[in-house]
Amino acid sequence: MTVLVTGAAGGLGSAVAARLATEQPVLLTDLDGDRLAEIAGKLAAEGATVAHAVCDVRDRASVRAAFDQADRLPGEVTAVATVAGVGLFVPFAELSDEQWDRTSAVNTRGTFVTCQEFVRRRAGRPGAIATVASIGARLGMEMLADYGPSKAAVIELTHVLARVGAPTGIRANCVMPGLVWTDMWRTTSEWLRANDPAYADATPQQIFDGFVGAMVPMGRPQTPGDVAEAVAFLLSDRAANVTGQTLSVDGGVVMT
Repeated sequence: MTVLVTGAAGGLGSAVAARLATEQPVLLTDLDGDRLAEIAGKLAAEGATVAHAVCDVRDRASVRAAFDQADRLPGEVTAVATVAGVGLFVPFAELSDEQWDRTSAVNTRGTFVTCQEFVRRRAGRPGAIATVASIGARLGMEMLADYGPSKAAVIELTHVLARVGAPTGIRANCVMPGLVWTDMWRTTSEWLRANDPAYADATPQQIFDGFVGAMVPMGRPQTPGDVAEAVAFLLSDRAANVTGQTLSVDGGVVMT
C-alpha cells in the first residue's frame, strides 16, 4: 500500500507522512517544494520509502500529476490523507471575498479533487481515505467564518465518499483536530497580538496556551503526533469496519 499525503510540508502533514512512512511507502505532496524535499530526504535517510511531488490541490491537473508520481514507488496508491489546509482569524464583517474563496478552494475543493481522483483511479477496488477537518467546523466561531464552513463541508464530503466507496470497499473517515501548535496557530496568535489590545503584551505561545486552558477539558494542546496516530489507525486494516466517521482528536472540546 502506498499512501498519498497532501499538505506534507506543513506541521500536521509532515507528522502524518512520517507516521505513515513507518509502515508503508508514502508519496508526499505540497506547494512548498523546498520544504517537501527536505522532509522527504530526512525520511529516506531514516530508511523510509518515500517520493515527493509539488502539488496544488486546487488544480486538478496538478493533482493528477502528483498521483502519477506514485510510479516511483512500489505498488499503487491505495490510500490518501488529505491534510492540506489554510486558515486565518479575521472578524466576520471584515472577511473578504478573496479570503473566503481561497480558504474554500484549498480546504474544500482541494479535498474533493484529491479524493475524486483517488476514487476514479481505484476503479472499484478497495482503498482508504482519511480527510482532515477541524473543531472549527463545529464551533460557529465568528473569527473563522470562512474556515469553519470549509471544514464542515469536508466532514459532509467524507460522508459522501463513504457512501460512494462502501460497495467496492473504499472506506472514508475524517479526523477532526483540536488545538495544535502549528504555523497556522502561530500566525493566528501573532495576528491577535497585533490587532486585539487584550493580547498586546502576550507572546504567541502564551496566547495559544490561553486558548488551550479555556477550551480543552483535558488541559493540554493536541500534537501533530496525536493527529498522525488517528490518521494511521483509520487508514489501516485495524479500522477495516469503520467508515463515514469523524474522529475528534481535541482533548474533549467537541463531545459527540
